[in-house]
Amino acid sequence: MIIAIERRLVKNLDLVFIILIGSLFLLGILNLRSSAGESGVWKDQLLWFGVSLIAMSVMMAIDYHRFQALAIPFYLACVGLLGAVLFLGPEIHHSRSWLVFHGFRLQPSEPAKLAVVMMLARFYQKRESSRPMGLRETLYPLLLILIPAGLTALEPDLGTTLIFLMFGAGLLIFIGIRWKLVALLAILVILSVPAGWKYVLKPHQKNRILTFIYPNKDPLGAGYNLLQSKTAIGSGGVFGKGWRKGSQNMLRYLPEQHTDFTFSVWAEEWGFLLGVVPVLLLYLLVLIRGIWIAAESKDRLGVMMALGTVMVIFAHFIVNLLMISGWFPVIGVPLPFFSYGGSHLLVLFMMLGLTLNVGMRRYVF
Repeated sequence: MIIAIERRLVKNLDLVFIILIGSLFLLGILNLRSSAGESGVWKDQLLWFGVSLIAMSVMMAIDYHRFQALAIPFYLACVGLLGAVLFLGPEIHHSRSWLVFHGFRLQPSEPAKLAVVMMLARFYQKRESSRPMGLRETLYPLLLILIPAGLTALEPDLGTTLIFLMFGAGLLIFIGIRWKLVALLAILVILSVPAGWKYVLKPHQKNRILTFIYPNKDPLGAGYNLLQSKTAIGSGGVFGKGWRKGSQNMLRYLPEQHTDFTFSVWAEEWGFLLGVVPVLLLYLLVLIRGIWIAAESKDRLGVMMALGTVMVIFAHFIVNLLMISGWFPVIGVPLPFFSYGGSHLLVLFMMLGLTLNVGMRRYVF
């Protein structure tokens, strides 16, 4: 019986989804080989990819219903790590976002995204009513989102905080929340902006927002990254300058070209028609396929786990693209599959494994 079930699971493996995410990763490695220069960062990314594949396989092998029981201890562990990083993490680029163990670095906010998705999936599975939630019922899932988001804001990491709020809000709306409550929360967010500007944001974060509003105010200082990014994207034109032939990239005018602005390198070297459009289409297909897996799930738990992965990828994708093109402040949000980052890649593939897990077991009862 067990062998029969396992055969069915392999038969249900979503090869289309695997091909799409594999294609994006390979293009990301090709781009990283150019953007990272001779640093060898792309080799480190391949090593992380190997570890990520093992983690993804583990997430696929275990029946996703078992993660319902692991959600609470995993969430508490992630919250504990987010608290620890505020005191034990070294200060890097004006924030404490990393824990370092004998050379190994972990960004606790990354696994916390998975923890929030698992907890919201657990909440959605146990919820009996299908009516939109009122204030009292919304408080619990809202706290699940706000606790890690708040701890991340204290690091301070404005970009990751926004990601928590974006995918969390999207999942709450999917679960069902009264529109009057949505309007109330939106008003509270707007009213909190002046206090956040005065008491929460650090000077360098304020400069980033002011640079977004006035990009030419400090072209050699706070506005340098954004202006160089827009120059790189524009100089790529329709067909691009060719792999490793982009001036902004190869002459190192573009800062953070292997992390935050990696897609600017891609746009310069491959152009709009040959590079930007095909990759955007691949991202769109990944999101659509993830939504399809969620829609085909046999229960609420699977729906929320698969949809959570889609929302996390979408939040990173849209913020990064708006950021590098000048439509959003530069807040340090990586682009999935393209940006260098071990913790981000590991958790991303764990979430993809969870989504494949849901798809594999959609016909197993």
